[in-house]
Amino acid sequence: MNYLDANFATALHFNVQGQTVLAEKFVRRNSRPYVLSELAELECHRAFVIRTGRSDSENWNRLQEFISSGTWKREHLLWNSLSEKARQLIDRYGSKLKAGTLDTMHTAQALLSGCTWFLSFDPHSNARVLAATCRLKVFPELSALEKGRVVR
Repeated sequence: MNYLDANFATALHFNVQGQTVLAEKFVRRNSRPYVLSELAELECHRAFVIRTGRSDSENWNRLQEFISSGTWKREHLLWNSLSEKARQLIDRYGSKLKAGTLDTMHTAQALLSGCTWFLSFDPHSNARVLAATCRLKVFPELSALEKGRVVR
């Protein structure tokens, strides 16, 4: 399965320079199910409102259609499990890799969901690096700088 980070899902609903074409190309070539966690959905809602100025934009309604049609699987958060998995990641990698709490939670949710791919365009948060450290495949591929931060 493929874990959609909010910025990746946003790139599929807006024309984001340097991201939309790559995201669409990945989707065309990959038939595995797509998981959108409630956390990523909430972040998408914020991003869509900021971009459109509306909470019920056409883009938001289309994202909701992806979920209701089953094109994307809404992954409900099981807070106790998510918190425990995030805590484990922090205990294991927190001193070596400084990923924020929400980014750690996204990686934990991807792992709990059984995802093999972590789809994210954010090279600054260390979520992509943490995902790669946890042996998830990351798209787009990590930069040389990110690869240097992967914990072995």
